[in-house]
Amino acid sequence: MKKFTLSIVLCLLLSSFTINAQSKEIKFGIKAGANYSQFTPNPKFFEIEMGDYKGKIGYYVGGFLNIGLIEKLQFQPELLLAMQGSRFVIEDVETQGDFDSNPMVSDFRSRVNDLTLVLPLELRYFFTKKYFVEVGPQVGYIIDRTYRTEENVFDPNVPNEQFDPNDPNNFDYDKFEIGINLGAGYNLRDNLLITARYFFGLNERDYNIRASVINLGLEFKL
Repeated sequence: MKKFTLSIVLCLLLSSFTINAQSKEIKFGIKAGANYSQFTPNPKFFEIEMGDYKGKIGYYVGGFLNIGLIEKLQFQPELLLAMQGSRFVIEDVETQGDFDSNPMVSDFRSRVNDLTLVLPLELRYFFTKKYFVEVGPQVGYIIDRTYRTEENVFDPNVPNEQFDPNDPNNFDYDKFEIGINLGAGYNLRDNLLITARYFFGLNERDYNIRASVINLGLEFKL
């Protein structure tokens, strides 16, 4: 499945290059930066929220193909490797050990890390020589997931327990993600740009969650 997905991505990039071979200008480049990701909505049990998804900081790195279409308009397919996911918190959990002991109140905190292969397809419009806005679809495939408890009120002696979701004894998860990107950027100099982008997932994964990601980074045209 992973090889099949990678083949589709490479075919899409190759098609984009071939179709636009007669375009005004074609440049390759690399990009990297940080992201802030979070799942939504919060999980519910009989319409009662069981905890809160919180944001987590990650990163992305990869390459892109920048194609000039007409004046001020560019098409930019990208292939990125991104570490995304979310934190999950249940606050003020009350537990009690023995019947004669006093109850304890503390939090349960965990973290999901999704190593994701990401394919954004962006249209960019430069409304000045320096500033641009962009919009486009994005497809992602989660190639690896780790789940770690950071503060375990149910077992405080094991605060950093890690689970392998690929183990059939643990939970399974949806690997494909489709969404929309909205962004803007500034051309610092001829081949160096700073970009900010917001991604929102359109398909529901793992029954009801959607991913929300804010990206901030740099692009360098080779």
